Order: sequence, then structure tokens, then C-alpha cells
Amino acid sequence: MNQNQAPRRSRAGQRGSISVIVALSLVALLAFAAIAVDVGYLMFSQRRLQAATDAAALAGATDLWTKSWATSQADAQNYAAGQTDSNSNTLPGNVSVTSTSITGLKLASVTLPYAQAASGYNGIEVTQVASVPTFFARAIGIKSATISASSKAGAGGGTQAAQYNVMIILDTTASMNDTDSNCKNSQGTALSRENCAKAGALELLTGLTNAGDNVGLMVFPPMTSTYTYSCSKSQPGTAGSYSAVASGASSTLGGYEISSPASGFLSSSGSANTSSSVVQALGGGSCNGLSAIGGLGTFYGDAITQAQSALSTLSASQNPPGQNVIVLLSDGDATSSTKQLGSTFSSTYNQECQTAINDAATAKAAGTEIYTVAYIGGESSSATCSDGTDSLSPCTTMQDISSGSAYFYSDTCTNAAGGTANLSTIFKQITYTLTKPRLIPGDAA
Repeated sequence: MNQNQAPRRSRAGQRGSISVIVALSLVALLAFAAIAVDVGYLMFSQRRLQAATDAAALAGATDLWTKSWATSQADAQNYAAGQTDSNSNTLPGNVSVTSTSITGLKLASVTLPYAQAASGYNGIEVTQVASVPTFFARAIGIKSATISASSKAGAGGGTQAAQYNVMIILDTTASMNDTDSNCKNSQGTALSRENCAKAGALELLTGLTNAGDNVGLMVFPPMTSTYTYSCSKSQPGTAGSYSAVASGASSTLGGYEISSPASGFLSSSGSANTSSSVVQALGGGSCNGLSAIGGLGTFYGDAITQAQSALSTLSASQNPPGQNVIVLLSDGDATSSTKQLGSTFSSTYNQECQTAINDAATAKAAGTEIYTVAYIGGESSSATCSDGTDSLSPCTTMQDISSGSAYFYSDTCTNAAGGTANLSTIFKQITYTLTKPRLIPGDAA
């Protein structure tokens, strides 16, 4: 009898030991779960605080060039964490901001000089500190934890080249005289494609800055002579072919260049400077500007090459060199005959669109960003690209010329990344990609 009871007591003791171990394990598991909850909430709050701090820095940097420091500082504060207005970046429940610091920066790493900025700064730094309540850690006396976030943003380009050298290439072939019912002036009158294109290009100019940006203008077909456009001058005629070099022009620029890339296209108030040659050429002065005189069919490959040549010459003289940009606006439909192409380019007949793609590839390989605007005016976007047997479509060609889907815009082509839009909207979107501030590394100086 006693011999049977001993094993029972032994098994009961084992069961008791296991129960203790299980109980201790559950306590440990609960402790780990509690720590995981508090740590997870802390990390989540940290990410939210960093996102709000980034937004605040970018909001403040947007105004550094054109507005006072007080305005930049106020806009940064409005986008900081913990604000109560409609632009607020809210934090998780019970997380409270204990301090926000907004500092203007004079950065050497941002190409545009701070001395030319209305705010006196070319960068901004936002630092925020917040208190995060704990849940389970309260049991051991830890009621809250402190988190912080810091973010820097540079005006107009951050650590990348902030000085832009932009060459606008406009199609002035006869088809640009067609009226576009989707493009109307303030009186509701439909404009020609050319006038609509010029108005869109002016949108691009007024979105850039006086603080170092350079803008030039080219047209195709090439002209019989080169000149700096002004209202007092008449527009030259069209050259005999795309192979002709305009009288008085260097062979590297042909007759394409209306205005070489330069600053001064904006007044001190930020509006278009009506004495600027490029503004006058775009009809922003007291005259109508360029007209689409036609005379040759479309062949835009050489215009891309000449634009790249002009931009390369300019950037080579800059220290550090600026970011070169080509903005090409055309219907994308190459239509030149062998005779119009001339001896230099006659061999490209039947492959004029592919030639333009190849010329663009050379420019892109040199670091130039190419934006294309396929302005087809509602016509077919799938027609054959050229008079020959080229199987490319205008929309496909203009997309392939661009630096990528984000650089391709159109009023008609459905393959444009941002969808179709009118020219005014398109040029505003392009300007934004050139001028938006960027976050920069925390150690930037």
C-alpha cells in the first residue's frame, strides 16, 4: 500500500513543478508581449513624427526663394506634427509634441546661392521632439518615452544640381496653325496650336526662378538666319532644307536657335520679363511672338542634337555644372520628304522618328533630362509616324524620346504616364518637377 503511494506522490510533485514552470513561462510571455506592444507603439509613433517633420521641411523649403523667412517658417510650422489646422500631420492618440525647432540654413551644398533668396536661406531644418505614453511599462514605473525627428530640405534641388539649363524646342511647322478647340483664351476663343504652345511655354518660365536658372528657345524647321527675337524684328523665313546652315550661324546651331539659354526671363516680382528675348518670342511682350511659318515638314532629330550642343557648351562653363533639360513640344509626326531633309539627312527618310529617338539617346547618355509634350490636338495617336514606311506612331516616338514615362506628357496620347491634359496644365506639371524642393542628408552643410 505504502509502496503504491510513493509513485503517486512523485507524479504529483512533478505535476506541481510543471505548473510552476508553466506559470512562470506565461508571466515571461506576457512580459515580452507587453514590451512588444510598447516598443511597437513607440516605433509607429516615431515613423509618424518623422513623416510630419519631413513634410514640414518640404513645405518651408517651397517658399525660400520667393517669400520671406517668416512665411517659410510659418508654412513649415503648419505642416509640422501636432497641428490642429486642416493641414495637420496628426500623431497617434495621446502622443504629444513637446518642442518644434525650425531653422534657416545657408548651405554650400545647394547650388543656388542663399544671398539671392527672398528668405535669405537656401535650406531649412526642422526638428521635433514628442512624448509617447506607455501601456504595460507603467507597471515598472515607466510612464512615457521621448522620441525625436529631424529633417533638412534644400530649395530648388537639394544636393542635386539646383541650377537648371532649359532649352525649349517648339514645332513651327504649318500644322501648328491648326485651331485646337480644346485650347481657348480667357475670352473663350479657340487658339491655334502654336499660340497654345507658346502660352504653355510661358507657364514653364514663370514657374522657374531668377536665382541661376537659364532658359533658351529653339524652333524647327530651321530658319534662314539666326537672331535674338524682339518685337522690332521680323521672323526669318524657313531654310531650304534641314541640311542647310543658316546665314551667320555656327554649324553647331544651324538656324534653330531663337534665344540662347540665359537668365533674366523673369522680373523681380516673378512675372515674365517682357524685355527678355525668349519671353517676347513666346508672345509674352507687346507683340504676338513667333508664328508657325512652315515651309518644311517635321524632322526634329537635328533640333534635339543642336539643343544638346548649346546646353553642353553652357554647362561646361559652370562650376558646378547645372542640370541640362530639353523640353520638346511637337505633334510627333515626322513628315519631311527626302528633298526637305537635304543631303545631310536624306538617308534618314523612312526612319526619321527612330533617328530622333537615337539623337535623344545620345543627349540622355550625357546626363540631359528630356521632357516631351506630344501635342496632337485630338487627332489620331496611332497613325504612322512619317511619310515613309516607319512603323512607329507619334505617341510611341515622343515617349521613347523622353527620359522615361514620368517625362512624357500629351493632350491626346493615352500612353502618357499622367494621362492627357491641356498644355497649360502640362507645363505647370513640368515646372513643378524642376523646382520642387528635395530632402537632403542630415549632414549636408
